[in-house]
Amino acid sequence: MNRLQGPAWALGGAGALALALYAAGLLGQATGSGPATDERVKREDGAGESVGVIAIDADTQRRLGIVVAPLTSSSDAATLDGFAKGLDAAPLAAIIAEIDTAEAAAATSTAEARRLEALYRQDVSASRRSVEAARAQAQGDMARVRLAQQRIGIEFGPGLLRLGIAQVRLLAGAIAHGEAALVRIDIPSANLAPGTTVSVAAGPATSMVRVLGPAGAADARLQSAGVLAVLRGPIARQSLTGRVLTARIAAGPARTGLLVPRDAIVRFQGQMWVYRQTAKGFFRVALSDPVSVPDGWLIRDGLALGDRIAVRGGAGLLAIDLGGSGQGQSAEED
Repeated sequence: MNRLQGPAWALGGAGALALALYAAGLLGQATGSGPATDERVKREDGAGESVGVIAIDADTQRRLGIVVAPLTSSSDAATLDGFAKGLDAAPLAAIIAEIDTAEAAAATSTAEARRLEALYRQDVSASRRSVEAARAQAQGDMARVRLAQQRIGIEFGPGLLRLGIAQVRLLAGAIAHGEAALVRIDIPSANLAPGTTVSVAAGPATSMVRVLGPAGAADARLQSAGVLAVLRGPIARQSLTGRVLTARIAAGPARTGLLVPRDAIVRFQGQMWVYRQTAKGFFRVALSDPVSVPDGWLIRDGLALGDRIAVRGGAGLLAIDLGGSGQGQSAEED
């Protein structure tokens, strides 16, 4: 009897253990979370590394807030930013008036000098002294015309003077009617040669202008050498005297690639990732050398044009991915 007691106890213990494991399995199935029944991570081997494919149904995708969209191409040029400030055009209008007055006086005195010289040659009631005095008056009036014209270049810059007096006169009229504005542009570390194209923005309104030339004086606070430009169109009405607008120029060739929205990025283990959708499900793709642009991140390889990626809800996919692979490290969306 004693010889059978040991094997009997062993058999009874094994049966009890089997019943306990079976009950634990049933309990686990009964108390398991809902998403675990339809969120499965399958491990596949690809290109020498383990790739996790997340297979979820449409209901789970909607519950997690996952939005999928195709990748599009984009381009972005490196830029340098600065500002453009509206200038007071009243001094320019005063100079134009001074030029007009001096030209009228010069025309009168020149005509008088010619009349007296003709009379002197005909020996008719004109002395040599009166002819010389008339010539001096005409030369003085012409000097005042040149001085008034030079004031444009001295006070506003040589670029404005190179437009010609007639164009400057038209510009002053356009500024008075709100059809144009004279602005000073300052962009540090930029060589703004005459003819350089600059983008000037006032809120959502943007206008492209060409640099006329250097400004007449440096900025008192920045001590920078600015340039002059003329704004035209609706944006000119927003360029009031003293108002500061945004100015930007291209600083290099345009960069092209695929645009990845910022909300599509998830950060994990010091890298940036996105989830690409295939027929089998979602799988994680690391971004190689992404470049930040205003609308997101620009990439050149790793994905293809038209690839569908999760533009929202990537953090939920990563949580499933890490849970399926047994990793417990934290992750966050961009």
